[in-house]
Amino acid sequence: MKELGEWDDDWQFNRKAKKTRDWIRIVRYGIYGGFAIVAIVVLLVFIPRAGLTVEIFETGETLSTISIKINNNNLQEIHDITLVFDDDYKNKQVFNSIAPFSAIFVTPEKDDLNFKKITVTADNGKLHTIKYR
Repeated sequence: MKELGEWDDDWQFNRKAKKTRDWIRIVRYGIYGGFAIVAIVVLLVFIPRAGLTVEIFETGETLSTISIKINNNNLQEIHDITLVFDDDYKNKQVFNSIAPFSAIFVTPEKDDLNFKKITVTADNGKLHTIKYR
């Protein structure tokens, strides 16, 4: 047993070995982070656009044309799509179905070219969209 105040001559300073980086772990976390970023971007892009949407394309040239695009941004197929111009339910257009993440283009009849509002319903009224011109 050593007494207080006595020097310890056996003590030596040992330098620790240099710490090496674990590149496999760094790459693995980088890949996980990349998947997380891609998932966040996909959710931020697709969630606000989910559902039934309607777009109107109109050219203002000498021969004006109007085209309407009905989009299905759902994961399931939608059925019984009904397109009505200006609450004229007598002249409605009916379509069978739209596949997931696809669209159909519709050109209005000659009588319906001066419409102000488009009403689109699908799946027996579960999905309903109104678009104003």
